[in-house]
Amino acid sequence: MLNIVKSTMLAATLCAFSTLAQAQEAQIKPTSDAPILTMVNVLTPAKGMQGATIAQLQKALDTVLVNQPGFISGSIHRSLDSEHIVNYAQWENQESLMAFVAKLQSGDAPEMAKVFSMAQPDYHPYAVVSVHIPSQ
Repeated sequence: MLNIVKSTMLAATLCAFSTLAQAQEAQIKPTSDAPILTMVNVLTPAKGMQGATIAQLQKALDTVLVNQPGFISGSIHRSLDSEHIVNYAQWENQESLMAFVAKLQSGDAPEMAKVFSMAQPDYHPYAVVSVHIPSQ
């Protein structure tokens, strides 16, 4: 049984690295000297709803957030245990983020509001302190 679990975890890890390799061109390389606000949002969807929640989050990012002033980028990460989703988003500054929050609270961002109705969010703003990249 333990070997099956190890094999499954190895296959999932290899799949994740393969997906990472495919996304290299879209990779964001944050720097500690840029005044970028990073928002890390861990979403916990209802059991069995990870895929549907990811699809809705992709729709919200593609239709709402990419058009929001000050929004730089958003990356969606799926946990391999099917229980969580991480949205790693970067904003030009706190004011840009707060403008979007006001839009969301006023009902003018229904695609994103739907995400929050499908999953419990736990979000926090961060500033990049340091970045560590291997030399090539």
